Amino acid sequence: MKRSIFVIVLVMLALVGTALAQAPAGGQARGGRPNIFAPPATPSGPIADMVNSILTAFNNRDTAYLTKIIAPDAVWLDEDGHHLLAMVWMNRLMSANPQKKLSITNLRVGNWDTSGWAGFNYVMEGANQVKGTNSMLFKKTGNDWQIVLVHGAVDTTIGAH
Repeated sequence: MKRSIFVIVLVMLALVGTALAQAPAGGQARGGRPNIFAPPATPSGPIADMVNSILTAFNNRDTAYLTKIIAPDAVWLDEDGHHLLAMVWMNRLMSANPQKKLSITNLRVGNWDTSGWAGFNYVMEGANQVKGTNSMLFKKTGNDWQIVLVHGAVDTTIGAH
């Protein structure tokens, strides 16, 4: 008898779990799971302008501009634990042959008086295609913004998550 009750409870839990998994997403108000993803972005302001300038400079190989906006002590972190000087890594990317082209999507930004952040998905085309996510921290120096930290992660997804 105890086994039968245990099996019935187990089957009921499985059915409830399946029903909840099939509920429409979008929030608990409609009976679905809560949406944990950020809403669609409408980036604007000085940090969004900076990211667009960085994208243009990267695609035009404007190392002078990038040298100006990357702080001398800025660090670049990658997905597998390396800590590099950001300008060293940027110089490697800028000197690649064939030239790399960068495109971004899902730009998100935020800023305060003297600091800001940006995050986005990227695709880098060159000898091969690399996809991933990137985040940057900025500091304001006088009237100019400088990159102080970059986290560039390559998408190594093996399957859906």
